[in-house]
Amino acid sequence: MSHEETEIDEDAACEFTQARFAIDLNLPSADGMSLEDAKRAIRKEYRDSAKWKRLRCRKVSVVSETESGTVYELEIGHAVEFNWTWEGSVAFRPLLLKEFEDSQATFFENGSIDPDIDDSIVWSGEVLEVDEASGRIFIVVSNPEHPPRRGSFYVRPFEFLAFLDAVYNEPAFTEIRSMLPPRLAAAKGNIHPDVKEPANVGLDHLQEWWQKSWSVLWGPPGTGKTYTTGQQVARVLSDPSERILVVSTTNRATDAVAVSIGRAAVGKNVGLEDGQLLRIGKGASLKRFENEQLTDMLRGTETEFLAQIETLAVQLARSENPKQNAMIRKEIKEIREAMNDAAQRNFLDGSVRVVVSTSFKATTFLNYDEIKEDLAEELCPFTTIFIDEAGLMSRVAIAALSLLASRRVVLVGDSKQLAPISRISRILEPAQGNWLARSGLSHLDRIGSRIDGVHVLSEQRRMHSDVCDVVSAYQYDDFLTTADDIKNRPFKIPNVLAEQPRAVWYVLDEDTDDTPSIRAERGAGNRSWIRKATLKILAKLFSDPTLRSADGLFISPFKAQAKVVHSFFAANNLESWMASTVHSQQGSEADVVIFDSVNAGSYGWPYDEWKRLVNVALSRSREAIIVLSSRAEMEEPYLRPLLKHLSPRIVQRNNNRLAWTEVPLKTDYKLPAIHEEKAEYQANKSSSIGTQLAKRKDLRPVLSHEQERLCGLELDGKPRLVRGVAGSGKTVILAHWLMQTVQRLDDPNARIWAVFANRSLQSLIGESIVSAWEKETDGKPFPWDRVELHHVKEILEVMLPEVGLSAKSYGFEYDDAAEAYLEQRAADQISARCDALFIDEAQDMGPNTLKLLSSIVRQSDESDENSRSVNIFYDNAQNIYGRSTPKWSELGLDMRGRSTVMKESFRSTKPITEFALNVLYRLQPPETNPDHKELVARGLIEQTKREGTDWWNVRFNQVDGPNPQFRQFMNLDQEFDGIADYCRELIAEQGVQPSDICLIYNGGNIKYRLEKQVAPALADLGVELSVQANKPFERSHNILLATTSHSYKGYDSEVVIVPAADQYTAKEKGILANNLYVAMTRARSILTLFSQKMRNSDAELLYEVIEDCLGNLEERPEIECDNSPQDDLIEILDRIGRDHRKWLVGLWNTYGISQEPLTTKTGEIIAEPLFFVRANQKHYACFGSELPRQRVRQRLEDYGVQLLEPGQEITVPKDSGS
Repeated sequence: MSHEETEIDEDAACEFTQARFAIDLNLPSADGMSLEDAKRAIRKEYRDSAKWKRLRCRKVSVVSETESGTVYELEIGHAVEFNWTWEGSVAFRPLLLKEFEDSQATFFENGSIDPDIDDSIVWSGEVLEVDEASGRIFIVVSNPEHPPRRGSFYVRPFEFLAFLDAVYNEPAFTEIRSMLPPRLAAAKGNIHPDVKEPANVGLDHLQEWWQKSWSVLWGPPGTGKTYTTGQQVARVLSDPSERILVVSTTNRATDAVAVSIGRAAVGKNVGLEDGQLLRIGKGASLKRFENEQLTDMLRGTETEFLAQIETLAVQLARSENPKQNAMIRKEIKEIREAMNDAAQRNFLDGSVRVVVSTSFKATTFLNYDEIKEDLAEELCPFTTIFIDEAGLMSRVAIAALSLLASRRVVLVGDSKQLAPISRISRILEPAQGNWLARSGLSHLDRIGSRIDGVHVLSEQRRMHSDVCDVVSAYQYDDFLTTADDIKNRPFKIPNVLAEQPRAVWYVLDEDTDDTPSIRAERGAGNRSWIRKATLKILAKLFSDPTLRSADGLFISPFKAQAKVVHSFFAANNLESWMASTVHSQQGSEADVVIFDSVNAGSYGWPYDEWKRLVNVALSRSREAIIVLSSRAEMEEPYLRPLLKHLSPRIVQRNNNRLAWTEVPLKTDYKLPAIHEEKAEYQANKSSSIGTQLAKRKDLRPVLSHEQERLCGLELDGKPRLVRGVAGSGKTVILAHWLMQTVQRLDDPNARIWAVFANRSLQSLIGESIVSAWEKETDGKPFPWDRVELHHVKEILEVMLPEVGLSAKSYGFEYDDAAEAYLEQRAADQISARCDALFIDEAQDMGPNTLKLLSSIVRQSDESDENSRSVNIFYDNAQNIYGRSTPKWSELGLDMRGRSTVMKESFRSTKPITEFALNVLYRLQPPETNPDHKELVARGLIEQTKREGTDWWNVRFNQVDGPNPQFRQFMNLDQEFDGIADYCRELIAEQGVQPSDICLIYNGGNIKYRLEKQVAPALADLGVELSVQANKPFERSHNILLATTSHSYKGYDSEVVIVPAADQYTAKEKGILANNLYVAMTRARSILTLFSQKMRNSDAELLYEVIEDCLGNLEERPEIECDNSPQDDLIEILDRIGRDHRKWLVGLWNTYGISQEPLTTKTGEIIAEPLFFVRANQKHYACFGSELPRQRVRQRLEDYGVQLLEPGQEITVPKDSGS
């Protein structure tokens, strides 16, 4: 698929008779609400996919110059990734930038304040190649007088969804749109009406099936659905009234089905030689058609150009050099631009009996006036449409394409392979999930069930029978069989795989002592996921020359891992091997497949989508499959069934030879523990929130590289500090460290304590410790005789009487109590009570409490004051008691080099996390918070502007999901009735389990309201609303928990409802920002806030902040800014020296810094400094350590710009502002 396919045909004006057929699919009428949902879903997806990206070019280099255009390399300075395909995109710099700040406007001549893009484009070029890891973009610019320059620019994607969005939302399709509801209903499944006029044509065993106007050809991997399509199309052409359109998803898949039709048509006198069967578009592979002697199918395209493109495409696939790739793509672009294309004519010409096209190109034809006019009169250009790879096409796309057929719609595909949207999202909104994430085959589940209108293929001819057995048992209920000739197919297996099972599980744990290396970690730019151990294993395997020369495919679910391995193949000249993601390989096959299940613990995809991913990966193999997976990953419910069919092995070197070693399975196969829902709570909707959550709960978390490294860190009995964002897994690390300490202090008299300030955490901490212990010790009982869990209050109640004080008199003011104790007794005079101490949620303790607790830990070395095993787990953003931040040295703890920040959140979605953080920062500015400064310094959060206000982007969480909601009512009665209705809706209509919902409130009056108004409304559903606080929680499937933010710290829930958000206040304290932040960040998937309309200042401020932040989140800018201030700072310091950091930060904070060129209003560039600032009504330009040339200095002087040397202070005159 390429954007060139949208070009207008030059031969379209040639005379021909346009095909027109009266539409009558005989579909039942349908509710128009489905159309409204589909319209909203496609419009939202279109807007999200069409967002521009703003980048900053730090260096421009010329790669090549020719008459047809100059290729430039733009250096961005950091890794870059696009959320859409960059192919077909355009990079450009307008005179004025959208969303510019003062420093980004033109200077010296009062630039316009219009935030829209100026008509004047400074430079523009098509993107040829993107080297994401190193941050380089290659473009071709046709106008040599306007080359790219340093500074900000935009990348605008090619809008692939624009045509589909037009069908559903643009006025031009208003008359036609009424035809969509029945088609949308049919796309949902189980609608298979008879055709108006039966026709006894086609394959004998498909005669009955062919009499349906909406039908499905279900073909699992290798069963010949493309072959069957070709045979059926060729045979039904014996009916002279048929005109058939066949579409598929990619150029490769489209070529495959076209060749299949051509083969079947040879010798059948159906006009093949006369150009009546055509593959249209500029993306066809000439070589494939030449090999089959089917070049007649390419009439209307210029085959000599196709040959050149194909040669270049082969070079492109083998090239690892981004510069070379850019040059090859430039050649391909120029050839395509030179081609004539008769696609439009052939699409409409009634003398062409079969048209084969990509689905994208066919969708673009819906926007042609000739077709729109015909559709308005209920006429269309084809009788039948075959939609190949229909499992990859959304229901909205299938419904739109079906407008092109008058009699029959045939969906060809497999519901057990990839679905249309495979986004890293916790859950999808129901409308989006129903219409965009599901296909016209998604309803097909049980392959053995006979359904009228659905024909199932069962005999496969691709996979070795042993590989087929694995795939068939895994995804097809043992339904698949292997053809006899495939069972006896000869194949020379690579030496390293000889005499081994055809399906191997390479058990990563058994081949390394470096456990973190087999865990997933972030790829370049903190995006996607990689596994470092994979390359070592591949290096070992590919030392066998016969494997190096085999036809092979490496597949991973994640792009970053595929890229790393692609580079490995290129560096080692493995030309017969390809590395790719699963999503780009459906339809491919290879003799040997290596599937790397990196980050299989990810919650980004649900259970059934993970199964589809694994199924596609395994079924690409013809002869042998190797699955690289850890034991923890293989415990995932979607991988665990493979344990019964894969042979656990590793490869070891033995006398310079490779030898396979069988390793223990260490687990027995058992069916995945699929979540069972109570019938009364189950919504009969496959895309409902409850169904999506239930599928996600089937998954098991696997430790990340960072978590594994920390869990395995060898403790030395000295202090440790772990800070981490909410949901980063601090409690998991605490449990593993405590377990390790128990093993290290193997003394029956040793005492190990874990201390917390939240009573509800006791059971969570205890369960985490036991779970870690049982995994490590194969189920041995935990030595609770040496480990104690204490609430901090319990310790104070024992210690305060020692100095004549009473804990009761201090209540919850633990830090005041600890301070009073320390005033009576110095820390070095306190007797030790334990040998190791673990403090969870330490930000709730306060500095005096932490000092007191640290002092009760015994020194392991009397000569070393820092030899106390004090392990502190801390997150200042969750400091709900307003405790001051401790200085560790004042507590007698030297944390230098002993502190870790956990950088990835695994709990909430990015919209929830970002919303909560911005609400917190609006209510409680973070400038003086040292933890905040560290998050900024590490690039985990970054400050941007939205709607003219500060906005903090979160980079420690990349999982998408629905935006939070805020529902406001006139009074409390209406508010709590609304809360009751919302809970009922979630449970009764969306199928959410009550135990997956938590109400987090603040204030005793809210507890009363919940019990009075919400509890009775839920009781009708058999749901108990249980208000619990300050104790371990009692949970059950029918209990909906209500609790406080204090009590729920450390816990999370799929759905969090915050009743009476405006009650998060306290006398003399105002808004309890940290408490509200804790409440909001307990939500994993859905967050909804409720309030009434109060008129006090705190409430009104809170409403304003919530609405503002939701608005900024909902109305995300059309342009995604990828310029991180942290990256900018580092880049400048690299040029001027790190010793100028303080000076640069001071300038930045005082005046702001711009790295744009200095320009006049007409766009003329005056100079390109490293950066400039504006102060005292003047501009100061810094060029780094090298001064600009005299000519540039003269121009700067003419415009009143002063040079600024690194370290030079700007003098502000008295009574003058900046």
